[in-house]
Amino acid sequence: MTLKILDLFAGVGGLSLGFEMVRNSSGKKVFKLYRAVEIDKFACQTLRKRYGNEKIIEGDITKFDIANKVIKDCKRKVSIIVGGIPCQSFSLIGPRSGFGRKIEKFKRDKRDNLYEHFRDIVAEIKPKILVIENVKGILSKKDSEGRKIIDKLILDFESLGYNFDNKNVNKWQLLNAADYGIPQKRERVILIGIKKSWKSCNVPEFKPTHFDFKQKNKTLQSLNNLYPYVSIYEATGDLPAVKPKITFTDIDDNEKNSILKKNKLIKNGNDRTEHNIIKLKEHIKKIGNSGKEFFSFVRPNGYKYIDHHMARSQQLSDIRLFKLMKQGETAKDFMERMPEKAKKLIKYNMLSFKDKYRKQKANEPSTTVFAHLEKDGNRFIHPTQARTYTPREAARIQSFPDDFIFEGPISKKFKQIGNAVPPLMSYNIAKQIYRIIKK
Repeated sequence: MTLKILDLFAGVGGLSLGFEMVRNSSGKKVFKLYRAVEIDKFACQTLRKRYGNEKIIEGDITKFDIANKVIKDCKRKVSIIVGGIPCQSFSLIGPRSGFGRKIEKFKRDKRDNLYEHFRDIVAEIKPKILVIENVKGILSKKDSEGRKIIDKLILDFESLGYNFDNKNVNKWQLLNAADYGIPQKRERVILIGIKKSWKSCNVPEFKPTHFDFKQKNKTLQSLNNLYPYVSIYEATGDLPAVKPKITFTDIDDNEKNSILKKNKLIKNGNDRTEHNIIKLKEHIKKIGNSGKEFFSFVRPNGYKYIDHHMARSQQLSDIRLFKLMKQGETAKDFMERMPEKAKKLIKYNMLSFKDKYRKQKANEPSTTVFAHLEKDGNRFIHPTQARTYTPREAARIQSFPDDFIFEGPISKKFKQIGNAVPPLMSYNIAKQIYRIIKK
């Protein structure tokens, strides 16, 4: 029997996609998306492209009519509810990183209580299993009365009859995506609740499948049959080189014709192109077993295209800066190493963000990909090409299969990718949940 899933705050469905990729011993799907609920219109376009109209509910679940439709459609039909509850006010990168601005506003943020709408739908539908994903900041965020949000959330769901106990002291687990084969250091809190009236058991404990090869205990790690982390190079090195076109920012009028001529010659990529299979095979031969495992996940058999591999246009000063930066450097590092060049090329106020620019390291996982990619990619400078990530590179780093197509303009593609749960992460979670179900 295939278990049906309701994905709330779905985004483009990265969380449910990982579940859908789990197969039983006969090769059949164990889990299947039944409904996905999302407010963002571009994410809904992406979901409809993949799943059709019937499975997608576009709207705000804080509104009665949307919540009522979700309950009506899903009651007595879904066994699992999953959700990446919106987390902007919990984030340690965004408003809570702060610099003294907007702090009071985010002490009392209405988004802190979005989980209550999730809870109310759970109370009506009564699924067997809950899976909630959130940023690490939820562990320290408190409400206006000084109570931790994470504790409130767990107590509320326990009162509905769900068990969150595992072998750890905490009823939540903090997972790093890189530990599970995703080419990205991304820490996220995972909560799993099991309906007590359905099964009396602990929730699964997640054990890493990969390790940081730079750690001192790497011999011990390799004895435990763990793979090394997947690097940016391993994950994206098969993709064709592309260059950014140059924007007119700070360009004199008499130089614009010259820039236009240059831009016509620059190959900045295409929204769809046939993949060079020879280059792909050569790349896979070069990389280790962890990279090969990753490709078995992101390159479905027979898919012959590369989609959304387009370089974003850049200011000329940024392109020059990217060329001069060393792998692993931030804006702060560059300012200390080349102060005179930094004065000429860095135009932003660096007092707020010392890592406003960051050049990634080819032989390591990426730093955390997030939705700010919609605005600029300056924290995600390609290790060897003077540009920021393309949407397909970001999607690879998030572990989306290459046949996953994102709808909307390039900025909205970046937003959808940055907001998503890495499907390979949720695949690992789903496999452990399937182990419980089989028992």
